[in-house]
Amino acid sequence: MSVPDYMQCAEDHQTLLVVVQPVGIVSEENFFKIYKRISSVSQISVRDSQRVLYIRYRHHYPPENNEWGDFQTHRKVVGLITITDCFSAKDWPQTFEKFHVQKEIYGSTLYDSRLFVFGLQGEIAEQPRTDVAFYPNYEDCQTVEKRIEDFIESLFIVLESKRLDRATDKSGDKIPLLCVPFEKKDFVGLDTDSRHYKKRCQGRMRKHVGDLCLQAGMLQDSLVHYHMSVELLRSVNDFLWLGAALEGLCSASVIYHYPGGTGGETGARRFQGSSLPAEAANRHRPGALTTNGINPDTSAEIGRAKNCLSPEDIIDKYKEAISYYSKYKNAGVIELEACVKAVRVLAIQKRSMEASEFLQNAVYINLRQLSEEEKIQRYSILSELYELIGFHRKSAFFKRVAAMQCVAPSIAEPGWRACYKLLLETLPGYSLSLDPKDFSKGTHRGWAAVQMRLLHELVYASRRMGNPALSVRHLSFLLQTMLDFLSDQEKKDVTQSLENYTCKCPGTMELLTLPGGPTLPPVPFTKLPIVSLLCVRHYYRCFTFISLLRPQNGLLQLGVSFQILLLCLSLESIEIKTCFRYTEDPVNNMAQVCPVSSNGISVSGFPLCSPFRQVVRPRVESKPVNPPEGSKPGDPSHVKTLEAILNFKYSGGPGHVEGYYRNLSLGLHVEAEPSVFFTRVSTLPATSTRQCHLLLDVFNSTEHELTVSARGNEELILHAGECQRMAIQVDKFNFESFPESPGEKGQFANPQQLEEERQEARGLEIDSKLDVHWRIISFSWRGEASVEGLLNQLVLEHLQLAPLQWDVLVDGQPCDCEAAACRVGDPVRLEVRLTNRSPRSVGPFALTVAPFQDHQNGVHNYDLHDAVSFVGSSTFYLDAVQPAGQSACLGALLFLYTGDFFLHIRFHQDSASKDLPPSWFCLPSVHVRALEAPA
Repeated sequence: MSVPDYMQCAEDHQTLLVVVQPVGIVSEENFFKIYKRISSVSQISVRDSQRVLYIRYRHHYPPENNEWGDFQTHRKVVGLITITDCFSAKDWPQTFEKFHVQKEIYGSTLYDSRLFVFGLQGEIAEQPRTDVAFYPNYEDCQTVEKRIEDFIESLFIVLESKRLDRATDKSGDKIPLLCVPFEKKDFVGLDTDSRHYKKRCQGRMRKHVGDLCLQAGMLQDSLVHYHMSVELLRSVNDFLWLGAALEGLCSASVIYHYPGGTGGETGARRFQGSSLPAEAANRHRPGALTTNGINPDTSAEIGRAKNCLSPEDIIDKYKEAISYYSKYKNAGVIELEACVKAVRVLAIQKRSMEASEFLQNAVYINLRQLSEEEKIQRYSILSELYELIGFHRKSAFFKRVAAMQCVAPSIAEPGWRACYKLLLETLPGYSLSLDPKDFSKGTHRGWAAVQMRLLHELVYASRRMGNPALSVRHLSFLLQTMLDFLSDQEKKDVTQSLENYTCKCPGTMELLTLPGGPTLPPVPFTKLPIVSLLCVRHYYRCFTFISLLRPQNGLLQLGVSFQILLLCLSLESIEIKTCFRYTEDPVNNMAQVCPVSSNGISVSGFPLCSPFRQVVRPRVESKPVNPPEGSKPGDPSHVKTLEAILNFKYSGGPGHVEGYYRNLSLGLHVEAEPSVFFTRVSTLPATSTRQCHLLLDVFNSTEHELTVSARGNEELILHAGECQRMAIQVDKFNFESFPESPGEKGQFANPQQLEEERQEARGLEIDSKLDVHWRIISFSWRGEASVEGLLNQLVLEHLQLAPLQWDVLVDGQPCDCEAAACRVGDPVRLEVRLTNRSPRSVGPFALTVAPFQDHQNGVHNYDLHDAVSFVGSSTFYLDAVQPAGQSACLGALLFLYTGDFFLHIRFHQDSASKDLPPSWFCLPSVHVRALEAPA
């Protein structure tokens, strides 16, 4: 079975399937006129019984699905109704033959069939027949519904006989093994006399009888048979049919608990003639439900339903059945439909999260290669189901996927109208309205990025539909409502597109009627700025600009527009370029500008010609100098605010000649944030004691990809909003050798100010050595990044050269980074040299040299008496050393074997060393490689 029925619901298990099809050439209008009347007879009460028979009609049903009728009897076509036109007696034999050919398609499962003939009159039409009904035309056919009722009663007679025949225990008769199509080849040659085989036959037949009982309106009997089937099939691990028995049990229980149906309006049941108690039929009247869809006052009545599952158990059994179906790749359609049925039940129970799990499973069920139409149907149904459980955004997502599928490249004639219609239906799910008034009611709702994408898709779909007026309206709406979320480049692209569209179809302020009836209101451009700003200076870039200038005081009616371009931004001044343009009378392009600073002092005021360049002194808002370590993007410490007021006095055209002018005050508010800054600074030791690794966590706060590089290092690429760690190997700094700053001469009496001055000087020195630069690739913008203000005392200590500089020499060669080489048996001269860079006298010191070998597994072997010998003592003595003075001690070692050796030099704990900090005693690691002596 390869064609799923996405409209399936649990109560369909109690229906009889009847196919209604045309024979020969019948107009679509006439066919569906009769089909609608036929399908209105969807249930009848059985005579002399309280049972009700439910019918499910289809005008198209794949014959391969019919082959699964033994597995689930509601999939079996038991009735066929054909509709045909026949206007002459000579055409009747051929018409009747076509009817027989049509019956052969479903012949193995049909209980009964009917042929409705329209247009034939005379002797043939007057002959009484049970399987054929004659009508003169499609209007004069009042008995259609009555004939359908008789037809359904005939179906019931056959159904009841089959139920009784299968349900009766005929001792001695061999029970046949019911199979699904793909199983038949697997059961060839099985031992039919084995106990396992007989249980399998009994379990499947019990399940089949349960299906027949359910269709025949015997709910309690079906529950009994399903339970017996579950026990039998579970004992022989017949998982596929066990899943079907569990699903039948679920369906019968759902029909009992929810007599109103789970399929929405189309699946609603009428209760007259039902075999259920009257109180059960009224159980689901409006207002009588709790959160799980059950009336709390009917628990006792539900308990009387023998073998009926509780609402919670229904879902558990559905899960179990689906898990069994998933074991068989040929049961993908069965598994998918079971998921859909469970979702509809959970929607009634208001258990949305569990329903979403079933739907998620349905999404990933692998069916055969679907056609484009089947894909559209699948995504549309998934959208409807997500909407049913209240997942509106997820519903909109799948409807949008369905819309894109309508215009897939593989479709010869893309359905742009269907695509546009489906896209419109996704708007509520994305919290998007096409009325601009809805965007002036407070904060923005929904994901702006997705909304902009959807609006672009509407623009493109309306253009491909051949409706440029819609494209202009949607683009205008995008520009008006999403302006705050558009980047500079996106604003440029949208306005360019709008200009191109309006060249072919000018915009209008009238309502536009959409396909299907809705209307699009006009878009008033109240949010579009007339002032545009751009600023780049050093490593700062603009984030927030001046308040948007709106049309007011008849400004636009005069046809004047302004453009202000920021040429340079610093903490002292803003350099601007002002342009005036007269869109209507350009006789005179003269104007007068008077920019003033925030303190009200006039800077200039004289006639000028556009363009004009002017420097304004703004007010700078103070911010903390040193941001805390680990600060995040957007912290106030990173933002610098500049403000100013521009007073424009302008005039032009005939008004200028007459001496008229206008005044305009414009508030300028600029917030600048560094494009690149460091969120964290730390250090790691290097192999040399005169160097260290500086670790910088670099954050790119721009919307563009950029590169960061330091002196002697490769470029680091950072995407927008990305943070990466940058390691730079630097030579340690001798901060004590810095020249005395002005602050140290008495300018800063406060010790805290003095320390800040020193740290600033050290930061500038480090910045100059690091030379960290950034570059935005797409714009070729460049700038530099600073660590100023981020260096705490611990980092500065690690970056500073220790006041006591120690050097170890092996045979006269410094031993700082690489291993020193020697020969086995040759004395090796060892020298420890001290240079005192501190302002005080230090020493004397005593230190001991201990050789060891590193086994590279965390073990150091110091027991080397047979491998290394000292020439003299292993303890060295250094005399006191004066400031800027040096001292050295000498010794010698003898290596008796080849290998890699290390020397651990440790100081004696005496009064001279205890008074000094441990960071002053940083000796380099000594690595000696003893080689084989030459022959």
